[in-house]
Amino acid sequence: MKKSTKGALAAGAAVVLLLGGAGTLAYWTADGDADGGSITAGTLTLTDGDCGDDWVYAVGSASAGDAVELFVPGDVVSKVCTFDLEATGDNLEATIALPTTFTPTETPAATSAEFEVDGAFAIAGGVVANDRVIANGDSVTSDDDGSTVTVTIDVTIPFGTDETGVPVVNGNDMQGLLAEFDDITVTLTQVNPN
Repeated sequence: MKKSTKGALAAGAAVVLLLGGAGTLAYWTADGDADGGSITAGTLTLTDGDCGDDWVYAVGSASAGDAVELFVPGDVVSKVCTFDLEATGDNLEATIALPTTFTPTETPAATSAEFEVDGAFAIAGGVVANDRVIANGDSVTSDDDGSTVTVTIDVTIPFGTDETGVPVVNGNDMQGLLAEFDDITVTLTQVNPN
């Protein structure tokens, strides 16, 4: 065999070996550890409300401020409750809200009974002492941490329909009704501030 043929075969064999071992070529690597450290989560809490016992007629209503004894459709009744707010977190934002409707325990049951809920929130104190009044569904932030939240809960008993309404709302079956107002929950819900 000629030297040139032997050299070509040797070169071809070297190429095959290199291609076959392409995945196993060695190269240098190094790594170093970063100190993971720790981070701490914020908090979002609201105490149970401290409320007066009696419902009164809401501001702007007939008999405003008087205790409710015998309500009728068209009335708006009100109660004031205070809560303590804890809101910590670098980028914390949360809505504070009341439900829009609720069904009290009714005696006797009234199929046409309808009650609507709304209210306003007075925020006092906090980290920034940012005293203000906000509407149902507005936001609080960590600036409000440590605040006292005074909630004015307004329950509207809509004037309703006559007995031919479809559906009948706050009709004759409400007469003499005893409405036991169970807990009305104030809810904090975190929102994405970005």
